[in-house]
Amino acid sequence: MIPKFLALALLKLRLAKARARHSTVRFPTRDLPRLYAAFDAENIDYVVLRLADDVPMTDHAAANYSRDVDHLIGRNSIDRVLQISARQYGQVKCDYYPTGGQRGTAYLGMPYYMPEMAEQILHSRVRHPYGFHVPAAKIAFDSFLYHTIYHKGPLSGIESGLGVSMQLNPSRDYAAEVRGFAKVAGVAVPEPFTLRGFHNYLHGFGWNMAIDLLLRWPSVNPVIGALITYERNRNALLLQSTNDISVFVMREDGQGIAAENVAREIIASRFVMLREVRLDDTALQRIMFQTRGGNWTDKGSVSPNAPNLAFICRNTLEPGPLMVDMSDAKLKRCYPHVVNTDVLLKRVIRDRVRELAGISQKAAVLHATDNSLEALETLRAIYADQLPDILSSL
Repeated sequence: MIPKFLALALLKLRLAKARARHSTVRFPTRDLPRLYAAFDAENIDYVVLRLADDVPMTDHAAANYSRDVDHLIGRNSIDRVLQISARQYGQVKCDYYPTGGQRGTAYLGMPYYMPEMAEQILHSRVRHPYGFHVPAAKIAFDSFLYHTIYHKGPLSGIESGLGVSMQLNPSRDYAAEVRGFAKVAGVAVPEPFTLRGFHNYLHGFGWNMAIDLLLRWPSVNPVIGALITYERNRNALLLQSTNDISVFVMREDGQGIAAENVAREIIASRFVMLREVRLDDTALQRIMFQTRGGNWTDKGSVSPNAPNLAFICRNTLEPGPLMVDMSDAKLKRCYPHVVNTDVLLKRVIRDRVRELAGISQKAAVLHATDNSLEALETLRAIYADQLPDILSSL
């Protein structure tokens, strides 16, 4: 056992490196029962995300444990988790994902679960017989499907249903785990029993990975690419209606009549304004759940900036001159999914609103869709079942 001051320094270094590399933070820990008791004593919201029966709760089990234990924690808890872990530096690899998906505690710079989804997982928590918290049974099932499809993909060994070759000898029997979670939750497993079938099941109630997150998912996972193609193909008719549509969504940090007027004026200089939608609570929650929107959490922030107003616009036939000082190479590198470069006037809007309101230069102020698929999914989040009628009216 190493001294606490040294353990604290080592864990702070780990967190700093994770932030620099946009990777996940891992704190090696001993005596997990004591760790979870400390979490409870200090009111830290957490769950062990999956495979709870395997968590090594004895010294003997910990000495022979080679996997890692994945935790979801409250969005502002990582520093306190670090302090507690420093008291119990050991050999069990514990990974931590705060619900906000902040830098250094996300997956390669992207949210492991969408922040609103992560909050739902966390708030469902129940006590496992071993004494720590886990997600409630149905949400545990849904979140495990999510993990199996989007995080593991071919490594799960489950048939894709997408023409993607799967690993023949996965590290564990994911098919059996899916069935086990379904049995505990008292639900039927999705049919067909494929990753595409699982994706469609989650999509049915908005628990699929958001399209704009799928497009940016950083791991080399052919299932992700196949799902993007699948979504484009099955939405082909609807995409014809959004082929020339862009959607700008104002966020709370850009709230106020003056800021909205700035955004409206600049957007109208390049787009035909079709309609404005003041978002009610239901639409707001759907947007935060079903679109990434820059993660709805700014860099360095621990609180989300919820959307409140959407501008639905028609693109002009040809984009105008680029409104930002950026080379073609940098443009392609920074915005690989942008089809109509006029949406980059969001950068101009941000600068004007920040100056007007005297707010942080990190404030995102608004979000804009980069292409027709993102526009479709944003409109679906705003209008839900009314989407076909809305597209017809546009």
